Amino acid sequence: MSSSVQHPSLVRGEVRAATADSVVHVVREHAVRRPDAVAVESAGAPLTYAGLWDRVRVVAAALTEAGVGPGDRVVVRADRTPGVIAAALAVMAVRAVYVPVDPTHPAERTAAVVAGAAPVALVHDGPGFEGAAAGAAQVLDVAALPRTPVGGAVPPEPPLPRPDDIAYAVFTSGSTGVPKGVLVEHASLVNYTGWCDTLVGRGGDGSPLFGSLGFDLAMTSLWVPLTQGRRVVTVAGLWDQDTLFGQRDARYTFVKQTPSHTRFFDVLAEPPRYGDVTRTLMFGGEGLDPGLVRSLAPRLAGVRLVNHYGPTETTIGCCAHVFDRGSVPDTPTVPIGTPAWNTRAYVVDEALRPVRPGVPGELVVAGRAVAAGYLGGVGAERFVAEAELGAGGAGRAYRTGDMVELLADGSLLYLGRRDDQLKVSGHRVELGELRHHVLSVPGVADAAFDVVRGPVDTLEAFVVPAGAWPGDAREFADRVVTALSGVLPSVLVPNEVHVVSRLVVNANGKCDVRATRERLGELTG
Repeated sequence: MSSSVQHPSLVRGEVRAATADSVVHVVREHAVRRPDAVAVESAGAPLTYAGLWDRVRVVAAALTEAGVGPGDRVVVRADRTPGVIAAALAVMAVRAVYVPVDPTHPAERTAAVVAGAAPVALVHDGPGFEGAAAGAAQVLDVAALPRTPVGGAVPPEPPLPRPDDIAYAVFTSGSTGVPKGVLVEHASLVNYTGWCDTLVGRGGDGSPLFGSLGFDLAMTSLWVPLTQGRRVVTVAGLWDQDTLFGQRDARYTFVKQTPSHTRFFDVLAEPPRYGDVTRTLMFGGEGLDPGLVRSLAPRLAGVRLVNHYGPTETTIGCCAHVFDRGSVPDTPTVPIGTPAWNTRAYVVDEALRPVRPGVPGELVVAGRAVAAGYLGGVGAERFVAEAELGAGGAGRAYRTGDMVELLADGSLLYLGRRDDQLKVSGHRVELGELRHHVLSVPGVADAAFDVVRGPVDTLEAFVVPAGAWPGDAREFADRVVTALSGVLPSVLVPNEVHVVSRLVVNANGKCDVRATRERLGELTG
């Protein structure tokens, strides 16, 4: 019996042989073959591939001298600078694990990531790690290293990673209240960048890097241009329209942004004309509303559109749908398409049994896109053996918790979450982590959360005070926000906190956030 009969909702990505052992190998090759091409443009100043690789060798030598070796973890304060990009490559070049930390994280969150990573070294480019105790780790400031090899003495070439080495660990919002470090192998990352090369095309002039490197959403805009031999243009601010969409000599190869980010720019007095800015517009991080694309259509002339999907555990992205303004589908959301190279997608029920095409089920991803697991093994139950899915696979598979259905044309349609995870402006928010911290605030007995969609998505909380109703509900709400701001990234801190006497529950005994919102008048009196 064929695999397709055994599993009617299995979709296979194209099988491709690896073109390189790692992205580091590819960048080094560009430095040899195209040394004068611009690799990084920062504040208008160019850094060539030859110059970038010289910086990588200098930083790699310093890391080696500091005792960093294969498999060691190195935490990097991930500012969007050429020095940090060189540091990330250098960490991976010495076969260590790159662990980015968002520089806007509060000190307690940074300390939690550093503690979870147990790094051999902390690396930064100028600004340091405020509030993060280094412990036994070495601290290295790449800004203090020589810009070029001293006296013409070039440091030796670093050893370069192997395909099964861990490339990076990204810490995501954790359902237990503790951030989880997702481990991704070099073979998975270079498989991803090769696949993305076919999605975005090879014309144009690189990509703007404006998202936080502490999350993997921005890694597309970092690693894909570098493996293409094109430029990464660093942008200081997420909402910096002039830098993102201002006049350039050549259009970008692609711009990647969340639907929320797109909605924000769409309501400005002069929204961007994407056809003048980029050849490809990639959406990621959230479900994509066809209505949003239709509203952009007059400004999408000549632009390829890509709906990109993938949890952190599937190496940045594992499925994509390519279309244009003339082929916007009439579906609840734009389909997430078909799997990446060497990747398989299964649609299953709660018992991992296959469901028929057109029937909603959980998306389980297997193959090259799947991460190696979590640092320390926490949350390992989300990873299952592909053999359990009944189609003869023998690798790891990841239960995404996302509901999808297989359409008649063989593409996948995203339907939403099956658990209590939310997405805010493209960033994953685990309600377990939010509850953990909110319930740790003195005086809070219970809490629920919701995302309000708009030009900028906002996270709202409904909190029930313990004991007597607080004398000043606004002051109580502000105290909750202040407490959360000290321990969580800004994207996880609710923009609005409603103090309510109770949370409304439905007939199944589950919290009904919509009903709670609708009855705020009686619940806040």
